[in-house]
Amino acid sequence: MPRGARATKLGPHVLRTAPGLSEYLQAGPAVAKCVGDWGMARTVPDTTLVGARRAQTHYDAQLQRASGKTPIEAAQQFMGDHIPLYRSDPHITYWEGHNEPVWSSLEEMGWYAEFEIERMRLMADYGLRCVIGNFATGTPPLGLWPAFMPACREALKYKAILGLHEYSCPWLWWMTGKHQLDPSEDQGDEGWTTLRYRKAYRRYLIPHGLGRLPLVITECGIDPLVNPRPPETPPGTWRHLRAFWAEHDNEPDNADYYFRQLLWYDGELQKDDYVVGATIFTWGSFGPPWEDFDVAGTGVGDRLIAHTQGEPAEPFQYPDVDLGEVPEPRGRPRVPYARTYVLLPPSADASWARAVVDSAWDEHRYTVGGSADDAGIGDLDIRRVIAVNPQRWPGPLSLERFFEEHYPGVDYIPVSASSPSELAQKLSAQ
Repeated sequence: MPRGARATKLGPHVLRTAPGLSEYLQAGPAVAKCVGDWGMARTVPDTTLVGARRAQTHYDAQLQRASGKTPIEAAQQFMGDHIPLYRSDPHITYWEGHNEPVWSSLEEMGWYAEFEIERMRLMADYGLRCVIGNFATGTPPLGLWPAFMPACREALKYKAILGLHEYSCPWLWWMTGKHQLDPSEDQGDEGWTTLRYRKAYRRYLIPHGLGRLPLVITECGIDPLVNPRPPETPPGTWRHLRAFWAEHDNEPDNADYYFRQLLWYDGELQKDDYVVGATIFTWGSFGPPWEDFDVAGTGVGDRLIAHTQGEPAEPFQYPDVDLGEVPEPRGRPRVPYARTYVLLPPSADASWARAVVDSAWDEHRYTVGGSADDAGIGDLDIRRVIAVNPQRWPGPLSLERFFEEHYPGVDYIPVSASSPSELAQKLSAQ
């Protein structure tokens, strides 16, 4: 490929072999994922990263944790149930674990991080690699990412890949940039559903020195279950939105319009070197409800094949990362623990500190102080800093930039309050 030429980062998510699949694979997509039809991996070119997942119906990650299993025990159970499949198809190197795990606390996410670390270790014993995370669209809550950083760091050691899902509705760009429910809001080049991955990398992985961890969007497309949608917008896949797009956007050809939305997404993915690619859900299906997503044998599929023939993907190579260069947080504790530090500005008097204690001490035991260095230091899995009125700190760097430069990995939460009583109210709501 000539230097400077565009290279697609799209590829198929395959439920079963369907019309056009061989042509698509031979065109050179960036990634291909198979779920239930693992034999197709034999036909994937060496230049395409191939991954797979088996639908797990007996238990999920949440059930394993709720049953009292330790992360190590859960990973061992998962591997024991899947290793016969892994051995049966040597053409697949990368395997996903649990699909779309749901966590609501730092403790739960920490458990899952340890599960993924053990799964990577066990897979390496068989010469296999992992796609870790595999979180659903719009998840996990951004504040839980610090607890998953240990797994991301180990992923570089085991040459694993981070996997995320990104869907939207009724357009792929909905909830990105200025396409928000609030017309005054602008997310720039980020989003809350699609392009949400940039928030995770910019706020957490990159500050932790993990910005080169390869990412695959292992499912993407338009999903009617994704919310919020614009008011009075009908839910539907690309097949169901023909009338809406024709009336709202003057786009009567839903296959062409959906393809152009995928081109937009492809162009955004190409801007981020750490993104390997994204698999479009889906190519081939076993009937409802997934047939409503299917692009095989349609105008969308035909256009994707032609697009890939003109802009074949670059071969995947795992980045050469020296883990010795990945910065560690400063300050090693006697035992690991999580810390939330309420950082008061230099102008705050004792009444502000009393507001913190009165509102948050009994329930949270927050640390309160006035030193940004004290707030940031520590080799902890979770270092959260609630910065009160950060604009009142002097110096050439903003307070957020200070932590990014000197204490990477801090979960930085700015809070503005005009009085101690207002601060107490906001902390009570945290």
